Amino acid sequence: MTANALIIIPAILLGLLVAVVLILRLMLKPEPDVVALERTRYDMYDAGNPPLKKDARKRMPMQYLGYLIMFLAVEPAVILFAILTIAPQALYGRVLLGFLVMIAVYTPLLVYALREARKVEAWSL
Repeated sequence: MTANALIIIPAILLGLLVAVVLILRLMLKPEPDVVALERTRYDMYDAGNPPLKKDARKRMPMQYLGYLIMFLAVEPAVILFAILTIAPQALYGRVLLGFLVMIAVYTPLLVYALREARKVEAWSL
């Protein structure tokens, strides 16, 4: 019963998802003559317009990368802290230990995120 719930059903769902994606890809594939005639139609440009200059791709500033990393690192700790408030008193020790382990694991990530967030020169193009 456990093998069905943890292995077989997710494997079947994954297989169905891959099959649906492949079928949709085949259904939405453009005709080769249209691709040959309108070469830039399927290129990825801003607002679908071909670029006026030759270089269409530019470096994107990642000014909020550090803040994103901090949010993604702190959010699970906040959720675990919320679970601690509703946990039975008998489990306080285990939940608190999990919370402390999570803080210890995420501390290097938070230090890196703070360092990246403070690099103002990386914010410009």
